Amino acid sequence: MEKVYVDNNNKALVICPKCGFEKNVDATNFRNTKNKVTGKCKCIEGFDFTLEYRKHYRKNVKLPGEYIVQKSGEKGEVIIRELSLTGLQFESLKPHQISTDDIMEVKFKLDDQKKSEIRRFAKVVWVKNRNVGVQFNERNLYEKDLGFYLNF
Repeated sequence: MEKVYVDNNNKALVICPKCGFEKNVDATNFRNTKNKVTGKCKCIEGFDFTLEYRKHYRKNVKLPGEYIVQKSGEKGEVIIRELSLTGLQFESLKPHQISTDDIMEVKFKLDDQKKSEIRRFAKVVWVKNRNVGVQFNERNLYEKDLGFYLNF
């Protein structure tokens, strides 16, 4: 299924997979409802695509890491599953007591040539069983290494 990125003006450029016809579509009405959309081209071709509202590319990865929750001091080992310039999603290797809005430090090494170490403070945005999504608190500290990694 094709992924179509939505810009800051809620516009998405949709391209028909059969004839190549391009059309800018207003994605405002889809923002709070669903991301999967079925389109129909003027050539009568029907096709499905997903709308992506993220501002930064999210890369699927499998990187070992660890966390420390600031308030409780809870520590644990994780596997980073998704990574972007502004946050990440990880899977805890063991059950945890992490809650939404917890502040934690996450530490992991990229699997790039330099084995760059990334340490970030992050706020927990969501928790579902052993999967946790966090948003980085600080910006620009590691964007060079992380930005280069995410572009390749």
